[in-house]
Amino acid sequence: MSKERKSPRVPLRKAILIELVVIVTIAAFLLPGGQDLHAYYRPFVSGCLTCGYNPWHASWILAPIRLIPPAILWPVWVFLTVIGLIWASDRLGTNAIYVLLSFPALGLIWLGQVDVVVVVGLTLALLSPDPYLRGVGLLLASIKPHVSGIAILILLWHEEERLKTLLIPGLVLVASVLVWGVDWPLRWIMAREPRAMPVWGLATLFPWALVAFLGIFLVKDRRSQVTVALLASALAVPWFGIYSYTVFLAFFAPWWAVPLSYAWALAYPWYGNRALSFAWVLPLGLLIAFLWPPLRERWPSLARLPVPAFRRSQSVDRHE
Repeated sequence: MSKERKSPRVPLRKAILIELVVIVTIAAFLLPGGQDLHAYYRPFVSGCLTCGYNPWHASWILAPIRLIPPAILWPVWVFLTVIGLIWASDRLGTNAIYVLLSFPALGLIWLGQVDVVVVVGLTLALLSPDPYLRGVGLLLASIKPHVSGIAILILLWHEEERLKTLLIPGLVLVASVLVWGVDWPLRWIMAREPRAMPVWGLATLFPWALVAFLGIFLVKDRRSQVTVALLASALAVPWFGIYSYTVFLAFFAPWWAVPLSYAWALAYPWYGNRALSFAWVLPLGLLIAFLWPPLRERWPSLARLPVPAFRRSQSVDRHE
């Protein structure tokens, strides 16, 4: 009997996740959505490199999008996104239910954004025992350098088999130079026509939040440093979309992150859609909670204050 009472939690979580996969996939067949997937990413992978914002080599990584019939592109991508987030969260020891129920994940799914590729890439780069697969992970994560750039640098700093890890990304870099020329990164940046900042990117606190990157030096293990880098990037890097918050949630998502991710909506009656500019409360709240234990260790005067109950039990920093 005791075993029967202890076991339901895991099957219950799996049942909820299966239900979420089924619901959102069916909903994608019935509801309108996938605007970014159809307006930006499909033209991007079909050869219109100026149609999207991603670096040009991302068109090769995202090329399978072109193979999916347009009529079912969004539902298929929704299914792949949810499965990818569940896989990464499971590997990282995070509760995927909290990740999927958060507002950023809903926005990611509804728009048809591709940050799941970044999540999967960072997970591989952090946890894979094979250096070549870690290199593939870095390559996948590089499709959104404004989201993952600092995290990638941290992973490379700690990498013990750097030459092997950089082999595949290096070959892709060489191929991109042969195809587009050595100056393609500069032309990519210059080709991005100046447009008004989309409402989904209004929550960054650049340049004041750049100080948040100092939190990287308060933690020691790779997993923690990557998590802090992602949280700091969400606060400080321009064009970091709110839907991209899903990337750091896969690394750190206590239960209260779900209601906090919707806190911006309290300002909606006064600001309308621009209330999304207050979404920074989520990465800021998570960053404070994540750094609180190391801060207490460094400053004894804080030792009398309570430690969050969840602490960082989710931390995983090993090659598996």
